[in-house]
Amino acid sequence: MELVSMSWEEVEGAVTALANVIKREFDPDVIVGVARGGLIPAVRLSHLLGDKLLRVIHVKYYKGVNLHLKKPELYADIKRISGKVLVVDDVADTGTSLEFVLKHLKRKGAKEIRVVTIAYKPQSRLKPDYFTFKTDKWVVFPWEEAPVKRGGQ
Repeated sequence: MELVSMSWEEVEGAVTALANVIKREFDPDVIVGVARGGLIPAVRLSHLLGDKLLRVIHVKYYKGVNLHLKKPELYADIKRISGKVLVVDDVADTGTSLEFVLKHLKRKGAKEIRVVTIAYKPQSRLKPDYFTFKTDKWVVFPWEEAPVKRGGQ
């Protein structure tokens, strides 16, 4: 599968652009970052949207490029939630994890939920309310690869 890599500067530009649109259209009571890929964008959006309350849910579906579990697994949950919720992830790939998270948060008490991702793949079962670009490539974010250099190498 073809890859597309994003730099920190590109991610910052994408998240800032998303925040500017969200500020005009939606005022969430809480931001829920989907671990792992959605955590950095969720923290940044929390700051850009006025230090919104931030919660984390950890759902795992992928084991690698095009390798996934039969169904999403919940590793870390949140307690009851209410009001308007902004769910943040890095990419809507198959949409399976995001669908799982939305259903789960509705059961937990969320009244209105919107989804934001940096990237959106057209084959996704769920189209985010907000995203910055569409691609069919595997997206590599800067927090996913950090080669470690040791003295003498």
